[in-house]
Amino acid sequence: MKLRTKNSARARALLRTPIRDLGLKLTGSPVERMIRRLEHELELKRVQRFQPAFYLTDEWGCPSGQPVIGVPFYLAHRELANIEKRTNGLETPREIMMYLRHEAGHAFNYAYRLYRRRDWRDTFGPYRRPYHDEYRPVPFSRDYVRHLPGWYAQKHPDEDFAETFAVWLTPQLDWRRRYRGWACIEKLQLVDRLVRASSRREPVVKRGRPDITTDQMRATVGEYFERVAARSRAAFKSAFDHELRDIFLAAGSRRRPTRPAAEIVEGHEVALTNTITSWTGVGRPVVRGIVQSIADACRERGLRGMRGKEKDYLVHLTAYATALAIHYLARGKYHKV
Repeated sequence: MKLRTKNSARARALLRTPIRDLGLKLTGSPVERMIRRLEHELELKRVQRFQPAFYLTDEWGCPSGQPVIGVPFYLAHRELANIEKRTNGLETPREIMMYLRHEAGHAFNYAYRLYRRRDWRDTFGPYRRPYHDEYRPVPFSRDYVRHLPGWYAQKHPDEDFAETFAVWLTPQLDWRRRYRGWACIEKLQLVDRLVRASSRREPVVKRGRPDITTDQMRATVGEYFERVAARSRAAFKSAFDHELRDIFLAAGSRRRPTRPAAEIVEGHEVALTNTITSWTGVGRPVVRGIVQSIADACRERGLRGMRGKEKDYLVHLTAYATALAIHYLARGKYHKV
C-alpha cells in the first residue's frame, strides 16, 4: 500500500523518520488545548483532586489500573495529523473530546479503584470479566448509554463505566432528560454519586505507568501508517465478487453514456463514510476502508455506471456498505462465512 502524502522532500523524509526520533511533546502541540478543555470540564463538575497525567502513544488508551491517558502521537504534530487524515481519517475536534472524556472515565475509575466497590459491580458487572476484542452488541439497547461508535459500552463493564462517565461529563448534555426512562439511567445516577463522593478526597492511586510511549516507538512514520491502513483494509478483499456487478455495469457495456464506477464511489466517499459511521457505530477508519476498497474493486474490474443515475447508485452503495459494516460489527470481518 502506498501512502497518499505530499510529494515533497520534507514529506518523504518525515515518512522515513523513526517515531521516537521526532521529539514529540504534548506541551505546545495542537492537542494540548483539547486536554486543557477536558481539565476545565472536570473543574466545572467540581472534580478537583483527580488530575490524570497524559502521554503520547500509538493509539487512544488508558492502561488497565493506571490513571494515565494515552493520546495518539499524530495529534501532536500538524504534518502527522495531515497524513492520518489522508490515510485513515483524522478525528474531528468533537471526536477528540469524546475520546478524552471516555479515557478520563477509565482513569477516574482506576484512580479511586471504584471497580472494587460492590455497588459498581452490581451495576456495571464484574471488572475481571474476560475482555474480548470481538463482541456482539445489541444495537439501540437502552441498557447502555451511547457515546463512542460501535455501541462501545457493551464491550465490557470497564468500558460501560467509561462511556457512562463520558456522557455524565459532556457539557450542555442534560443526561437526566436524555436518558429518562432508559435502564442505563441507574448507571448515570451511580456515576454521579460516586464522582461527587470521591472527588472530595485524594485518589487512592495518584500516579500511573504508561504502556508504550513515543520514545519507545522504533517504527518509522511510514511503517506505522502503512500498518494501520493495511489492517483496516485487509479483511474485505474477497467481498465484492458478485454484489458490485449487481449494482454497476460490466466493463465493455454498450450502454451509453457511462462513467467509471470508481469515480462515483470516490465522489461520495466523505458522505458515505460519515453517514454509515453515524448509524452503524463502526469506527470511521474502518468505514472509510470499506468505501475505499469498494472503489478499488470497481476500478480493478472496470465497472461503470450510467450517467444521471448517481442518486440510484448512492442508495445501493449506502445499503451495501452498511451491510458490510454491520457484518464487521457482528463478526469482526467482511468476507462471506
